[in-house]
Amino acid sequence: MYISEHLKWRILIARALKSFHFESENANRNLKRVFEVFGKYLLGTTYDTFLTYLNKEKYDISELKLPPYILIALKLLDAIRLTCDRLHARRPNVSWTLTAIVEELLAVVREKEKGHPDRKNRVD
Repeated sequence: MYISEHLKWRILIARALKSFHFESENANRNLKRVFEVFGKYLLGTTYDTFLTYLNKEKYDISELKLPPYILIALKLLDAIRLTCDRLHARRPNVSWTLTAIVEELLAVVREKEKGHPDRKNRVD
């Protein structure tokens, strides 16, 4: 089966999103949440297509890997979303500087790490 280059990268991104943001407590609901919060904006697909990308039997692209900077960015998406929500709650309709955004992002990441002290600092 022929898979175009851009489709391969979208499949890898979908699988990375699942690996970083999926919680197994309620599998169907959490996959839908991952899609609604990140997948539909990054991939521009429907939920059914997103689920198809996760099917490892249909698409075997085990020879490809995403670059490390893309993996790190995908892993930080939830912290970036929380950062934006906090900044907007403080002062809506204000344009924030990159320094302010990064400082708040670091605070969010530190809080998340304190909440999960058994977590290792690594990129999967």
